[in-house]
Amino acid sequence: MERQEVFAKVSELLTDYLRLEPGEVTEASHVVRDLGADSLAIVELGFKFMETFGIGMIAADDENLVAGKLVDRIVELMKA
Repeated sequence: MERQEVFAKVSELLTDYLRLEPGEVTEASHVVRDLGADSLAIVELGFKFMETFGIGMIAADDENLVAGKLVDRIVELMKA
């Protein structure tokens, strides 16, 4: 899966789960500060990413909570 496809799917998952407007998720969006996710949402989204992309749980550190960095990490894990 190409990076752009991963971003599109991550954006779709975030938009659906957090009830956002289409297009609201950008590469620079911080999942907590910009998109409003709370700690429970972070955990549940982590499971959705695991299920969707066939990867392990991603550490919820501040860098991985920026959408573009999250996508980079998912792509990296998918190649491992």
